[in-house]
Amino acid sequence: MGINMRRNERGNSILEFAIVMSVLIPMFAGMVTLSMALSRDIEVSSVCRDAVVLLVRSVTDPQSGLDLSQTQNQRIIVAAANGLNMASDAQDDPSSTGGGVVILSQVILVGPQQCDVGVVPNPSGVPNTTGPNYGWTSSNCPNYGQYVFAYRVVIGNGTRWTSTLGSPPTADVGTNGTISAANIAKDTSNRATNMGSGGVMTLTAGNYALISEMYADVSFLNLFSIWHAPVLYARSIS
Repeated sequence: MGINMRRNERGNSILEFAIVMSVLIPMFAGMVTLSMALSRDIEVSSVCRDAVVLLVRSVTDPQSGLDLSQTQNQRIIVAAANGLNMASDAQDDPSSTGGGVVILSQVILVGPQQCDVGVVPNPSGVPNTTGPNYGWTSSNCPNYGQYVFAYRVVIGNGTRWTSTLGSPPTADVGTNGTISAANIAKDTSNRATNMGSGGVMTLTAGNYALISEMYADVSFLNLFSIWHAPVLYARSIS
């Protein structure tokens, strides 16, 4: 009888161990996955900050030759995102089907200055010095007082993810990422969303923000397909 009791105890112990491990293994896998995802999240934020620094240099110093629409310059950002599956080859060329994307934007709040250079010829009597708006209104300058894109470059998988600010019309974006003064002032489909009060940030008329956004799919971190690591997102503004 004692032998049978010991056998039953052994059987119960194995069953209890199996039950406990069925809980502990997913918990362990989840902790490891979240830990690795946190590490990748720090990397995504760092790459995003580096990208906006390069964007500032590119936009504010045209003589620098740092044209981020060119593959050789995009490699700087892709190399910084090592391990995030953004590269298409050993040269760090960005992949259009990879696991991440960096979206670079310049957003401006259209004021009298943008209307003056974008609406040519100026309407009769505009601009003038009789008021703070110099005669410009949304009637003679369609995007007056609106947030619009002045620049857009996408590095990586831009078909899977899009900017939280929206996207300018493809036809408006030049080969170097810039958008003409005429489209800034007049193309109403070139407006940015999620700006102003309650949005990403508020600007004063004529001022602009340089914004980098990054998405990265870190599902490759999943262990046993039990936990699903999120798509990471970061944004930096200058």
